[in-house]
Amino acid sequence: MRTKPTIIVRQIWFTNSQLCDHFGIHRATLWRWKRHREFPRPEGKYIGLVRYDVRKVELFLQSKL
Repeated sequence: MRTKPTIIVRQIWFTNSQLCDHFGIHRATLWRWKRHREFPRPEGKYIGLVRYDVRKVELFLQSKL
């Protein structure tokens, strides 16, 4: 009998609050990051919430370290 492979789906669209939780930062830190001209822009609004592609935010942080 074959077993089905387990598929792990990683969430990539994060709200401001989810970004703070993911990176372990305060809202004020995220606000400072967003003021930087190279910080990724939100991809769109979904039900009134701004969403960011967490992969782009991670690339931004890697380029700043």
